[in-house]
Amino acid sequence: MKSYVLAFSLAAFPAIICAQQADPCAGLGGSALGQCRGDQQKLQQLQLEKQQEQLQQQQERQNQLAEQQRQMQQMLENMRTQNELLQKQMEHDRSAYQPVKASAVDYSKSPEIKSWKSDNPWYGTDYAKTEFAMRYAKQLQHEQPDLVGRPFLDAVSEKVKDTFGAGK
Repeated sequence: MKSYVLAFSLAAFPAIICAQQADPCAGLGGSALGQCRGDQQKLQQLQLEKQQEQLQQQQERQNQLAEQQRQMQQMLENMRTQNELLQKQMEHDRSAYQPVKASAVDYSKSPEIKSWKSDNPWYGTDYAKTEFAMRYAKQLQHEQPDLVGRPFLDAVSEKVKDTFGAGK
């Protein structure tokens, strides 16, 4: 029986130690116990308030980051839109100002050109008329790409006559 009481006492002793560690007010009595419990409640309240404050700060920071992300996404979308508009404008500008491709065929020796040159002796001898004709020919090719051959050449010579007069 003594060994049974001793075993029971030894088994209960660690439980009492654990209980005292879990409850710092254990073993106190009277006003000291009331004071201790009040201090413990204040401590727990302060810890809870601190945790709530930290949680609130984290929430505010998360809201700030979400707003920054929204602003960055809006800026990115604006940049994409601007990029698309610039690309469309560049494509439009390229198509509007694309030079007419010169063909690999040398038309200067064709009978049509020889005939036109004999009808327009100013070509190659009068610098101003020749330069004007060359520039107008480029413009006319751009404006009327289907106009070719003798009708094209006659349109150029007609424009030169209208601009410079019917002399020479």
